[in-house]
Amino acid sequence: MADIKVLRIRSIEMKKIIVVLLIIALAGTALYANGNSDTQSETTGSDREFVEKYPEIAYGPVDGKSMKDYKFGFSFGGIADYANPVEGMANMAASELGIPDITIQTPQNWVQNEQNQKLDGLIASGMKGIFMMTSEPTAGNEQINKMVDAGIFIVTMGGPPALPSKSTLTLATDVYQSAYDATIIVIEAIGKKGNVVGLSGSLNDTNTQKRFKGIEDACANYPDVTLLQLVGDISSAESSMTKVGDLLAARGSEIDGLVAMDYYAAFATAAYMLENDNYDHIKAVGIDSDDKVIEAIKAGKMVGTMSQNPWAQAYISMYTLKMLADGWTYKDGQPAVVDSGSYLIDASTVDDYEPMVIGETMKMMQTWTDRFDPPAGR
Repeated sequence: MADIKVLRIRSIEMKKIIVVLLIIALAGTALYANGNSDTQSETTGSDREFVEKYPEIAYGPVDGKSMKDYKFGFSFGGIADYANPVEGMANMAASELGIPDITIQTPQNWVQNEQNQKLDGLIASGMKGIFMMTSEPTAGNEQINKMVDAGIFIVTMGGPPALPSKSTLTLATDVYQSAYDATIIVIEAIGKKGNVVGLSGSLNDTNTQKRFKGIEDACANYPDVTLLQLVGDISSAESSMTKVGDLLAARGSEIDGLVAMDYYAAFATAAYMLENDNYDHIKAVGIDSDDKVIEAIKAGKMVGTMSQNPWAQAYISMYTLKMLADGWTYKDGQPAVVDSGSYLIDASTVDDYEPMVIGETMKMMQTWTDRFDPPAGR
């Protein structure tokens, strides 16, 4: 309305004056309905659809709160492509909820002291809630407990901290089941007999031993399958190319199936499979959706990859932080770790996997509030 200089108009026709006054009156009515900009956001038609979709979750600040109470941050344990969908999905949720966009602070390295500095920075800038994956499970959980004790809402994602934790909950892939399922897919692809190798990531990662157990248990179901080797501590692009390259050079002719349950291991596997026809006999399944892995699937060099769901982890974490700030509480008896799903991307789904995963995310959200007790008086 600032663009309409009503007071400067001296000789305008009466009809135009009436029109301007009507516009002002209508705008005032809308402003009154929506509230002060410090306490509530304007609801667009698109946003209203989501308010109606989840009517039990309040749009914008609830009574007694302002936008400052909904400043939320995100910190991943270290730089990784896994977190690439987070900003977009978190901000989509923020828009639907009528709250500020996410603020991101992630350390370069998977070192807890580095992440703690980033977390301290988020809190110093006024964040009231944070969703995160710790750099290290035990030291990270100590930091989580300190933040919760200071009144910060915490939701974890990607992998749980050391448990028990004061984090409200963790949204993560059931990594045991994902590795188990991937191994079964590989075993079926090699005709239920032959030698299988399993690869996974850093031994500091809470998920590594669970993935190895899933691979071991799947192989144990098939008497004609031998688990040839488990290779861990693949925690960087450089180490993955070295370790996977050395493995294939030394034992490539013996390997029939390969399960790469780490982002970097899957990337290196895809790179070698694409570059060297000598490994065409190996049936491989990876994890995550790096461009190189997708290229290998499209080229028929890999059977597929197990997509995790950072889309759901980011989107639902934002909704959860909003609910916690509004007074919702996580019900007793609900799991500390909630499975956010794992989905096979193969030749039949490689061109449309992201819409598929986002669709599964929206299905999860439909019953999400069932896990919580509403604020008093609702």
